[in-house]
Amino acid sequence: MNLLTLVVLLAIGLMLWPLWQRGQRAKLQVLQYLRRECGKEGLQLLDDTVQQTGLRWRWNQGRPLAVRTYRFEFSAAGDDRYPGEVILEGRRLASLTLASHNDEGNP
Repeated sequence: MNLLTLVVLLAIGLMLWPLWQRGQRAKLQVLQYLRRECGKEGLQLLDDTVQQTGLRWRWNQGRPLAVRTYRFEFSAAGDDRYPGEVILEGRRLASLTLASHNDEGNP
């Protein structure tokens, strides 16, 4: 690998670094929100993780806005699994969707 290739790769990495960092901050924000909301509802956030399943851009007042979609699983009774989805628009939580469940754990 020559020096020019190395410099170009480094420049690309430096340009993508802030985007990656914003994505990590968004993921942490979603995790904190889900922990709080699951606690309020008496649900358990399974695996304590979320998975980003989508990233798109839309224009908001002449500026690009990242719209990120995350999926996760939760439990109502501890022995069941239900899917959920969160949509984050910039730093604002746009929606939270939980699969139908009941407190007795019978889907």
